[in-house]
Amino acid sequence: MKIAVVSDTHIPARLQTLPGIVYENCSDVDLILHSGDLEDVSVLRDLERLAPVKAVKGNMDRLDLPLFLNLKLKNKTICISHGSGTYHDVRLRLYKKFIQLKPDIIIHGHTHEFYWQKNKNIWFLCPGAISNPIGYRSMALLTLEDNQEPIVEKITF
Repeated sequence: MKIAVVSDTHIPARLQTLPGIVYENCSDVDLILHSGDLEDVSVLRDLERLAPVKAVKGNMDRLDLPLFLNLKLKNKTICISHGSGTYHDVRLRLYKKFIQLKPDIIIHGHTHEFYWQKNKNIWFLCPGAISNPIGYRSMALLTLEDNQEPIVEKITF
């Protein structure tokens, strides 16, 4: 299963539209996960033309979205939340929030920095931010297969 993971699009506050490379990388995925700070429903509508979308509410969103999601995909438990508060301990707060759900992967946004690392037997993924300055924008492609470790490809643009 191939999943595009995006976050912090901040449309229209920081960008007017999604960059073309986002559409290119989402064109052949099974699912798109958005970990918050969309700011405008047009982002969901654009992405939904490419694949099914699951999204959570970020601290800048006024949209009617859940604050977190708990998904079961390819026998893996994936918890998604935007994150909040200071950036330096966002993953610790998310770990404490989700540990009772026994996640395999925790996906978040908020920091605007790409992160893919295993800690305490849980993979943490932050795809970075679509709205970062050119050259520092990023998203992730997450590949899940039964009984295999997840694989993440960082797309920087």
